[in-house]
Amino acid sequence: MRAASDNSNATPPRAGLAQIAGYLIGPAFLAFAVYLFMSSRHVDLPSAPTPVVTPAQITIAPPRTALGDPPIVTIGGYAQRCNACHKLFKTRDHPDRPRVQHLNITLRHGLNNRCLNCHDRENRERLTLRNGDTVIFPEVAMLCAQCHGPVYRDWTRGAHGKTMGAWSPEVGQQRKLICTECHDPHSPAYPPYVPLPGPHTLRLGSHSAHDVHEEIRRSRNALLHWSSERAASTAPATGDKTNPAHKPKERR
Repeated sequence: MRAASDNSNATPPRAGLAQIAGYLIGPAFLAFAVYLFMSSRHVDLPSAPTPVVTPAQITIAPPRTALGDPPIVTIGGYAQRCNACHKLFKTRDHPDRPRVQHLNITLRHGLNNRCLNCHDRENRERLTLRNGDTVIFPEVAMLCAQCHGPVYRDWTRGAHGKTMGAWSPEVGQQRKLICTECHDPHSPAYPPYVPLPGPHTLRLGSHSAHDVHEEIRRSRNALLHWSSERAASTAPATGDKTNPAHKPKERR
């Protein structure tokens, strides 16, 4: 009975081997990692200082805040409606007369050198069209379209301006920024913009005459192999005596 009990508590040979193999897996992987680290060749990776990009340069908000309906402007630190003053004081339509209000406005809009080119004479809280109709300030695109027809067409189709929200118009969450959310209506030309820094990765080209990464990139580029083989196959043989182009001209 005692011999049978001792045999039942003994560890099977296969279980012992599996336990030993489990102990050796960790050291084996560690030794393999050390081998890969010691056998790899040294490569000087090109580096460059990281460019500074401010949050204001990558914001998705509209560049400007357009006037709404009714338009509210700040005068003397107080929010005022346009008609609060223009109902009391009549505007003298003379371009050479110096302004005493709205001195922060710089008018550089081509032939539109008068306020009444765009603002309605009787109701300054509306914009006037060429046929005499008026529109509210959020519908300023109708006014701009009278002179900038091709740009207005591109804007309606999404080729000009900025569209925010969903990609698909069927979702119903798209919002096109109106003209005055990007352009100053009195001086619409954009100032010079400094482009954001481009990506700086090892895949974008050679950094030196003996760049290891460039050699690897060219060796793995199937298009470069195809173009070089095609150029070699179509190039004329140098020194081919059977080619009439290589025959020397006879002197007479």
